[in-house]
Amino acid sequence: MILSVGRCTVQATVPFFALLAFLLLADRSGAAVCGLAAAAFHEGGHLLAMAGCGCPPKRIRFTAFGAEIQTGNGADSYGQDALIAAAGPAANFVLWIGAVYWAACFGVSLPVRLFGLSNALLAVFNLLPVEPLDGGQALFSLLSVFLKREQARRIIRLISFFTLVPVAALGFLILFRSRWNLTLLLAALYLLFLLLMKKDRYL
Repeated sequence: MILSVGRCTVQATVPFFALLAFLLLADRSGAAVCGLAAAAFHEGGHLLAMAGCGCPPKRIRFTAFGAEIQTGNGADSYGQDALIAAAGPAANFVLWIGAVYWAACFGVSLPVRLFGLSNALLAVFNLLPVEPLDGGQALFSLLSVFLKREQARRIIRLISFFTLVPVAALGFLILFRSRWNLTLLLAALYLLFLLLMKKDRYL
């Protein structure tokens, strides 16, 4: 499905709708809804930062692995690039703090706890210094201020690899110690795949 919102093209793929339907139908605790809401606010943080930097999105594509946002005009500086990358996790941290404050004032409820936890996990995971994630993109932009782009690219790939190895090991540990929870392991393997296949992630 493709829609036009102003000058921006919004596309949602079939795998995205399939995953969305599966999560909503299989969810019994409300965790999926909270996770989807946290993801929506995360992307909203990126979009808000893009608007503030004067580089609104040209194309937004929703896939089973998240949202891909393409800007029409790039940011004016590496600092703006880093700000845009960090804005998504920052939005999640703000919402997590808000959930903690709400729980302290009005008591802990399951939806508030799940919403706060979803935002905290999404923020921490995306801030990992891994190339496809926000943390990796922000670190690449900051390194590019002091180094040549090719040098920054090599450094971020090394950091990404040595970050993902222990994350994957932790995923295996969780897999065997829990009731076959594959979430972290699959995420780490997917990111390793992107790291190996996307040789020119930053252009």
